[in-house]
Amino acid sequence: MMHPGDEHEPRAPQGRAPRFGLLALAAALLIAGGVFAQGGQREPDKDTKAMIEASYIYNIAKLVQWRDEGMRRGPFIIGVIGSTNLYQELVNKYAMRSIGKQPIEVRKLPEMTEVDACHILFIPAAHRNLLAPILKQPNARSTLIITDFPDALANGAVVNFIPARNTLKYEINMANAEKHRIEVGLTLRQLADRVVE
Repeated sequence: MMHPGDEHEPRAPQGRAPRFGLLALAAALLIAGGVFAQGGQREPDKDTKAMIEASYIYNIAKLVQWRDEGMRRGPFIIGVIGSTNLYQELVNKYAMRSIGKQPIEVRKLPEMTEVDACHILFIPAAHRNLLAPILKQPNARSTLIITDFPDALANGAVVNFIPARNTLKYEINMANAEKHRIEVGLTLRQLADRVVE
């Protein structure tokens, strides 16, 4: 089965939705629905939620821009707190890829409020109490924070994964993206389940 993000795609000029990015993310939505619907047929050692979240994270990374010049140099860092299965999926499937010219580096971060500077940081529901203190850290200034629990957008997350009718979708908070000096592409806004301005 082909997973979203398998195709390589150059970053599109700002303000224009990349055609292949739209297709890749649309494929992620369709696959999410299909995988969740087949629940009983999947292999027991596969965490389909982690697979879908990893695919979303990779595609989201390709469809946003960081205004901070420092974020455009060195490796592209994806940090994961907790969520061992998601971390493993990102390492296995995406750690050999790149975002633009930046090679992806996936880091498993300790469950604490002081975290490494990351381009993307995933904070799961089990560690939701870390969101507020992490947002106060200087290292989080230009970080796109992704979560998977209710009210996360209202509390500072940029993207939040939400279950919906046996699938997985996402919502975006544009004001939070602006605070972190992150430009969200039109593609992500178009395919989001909800956009908070």
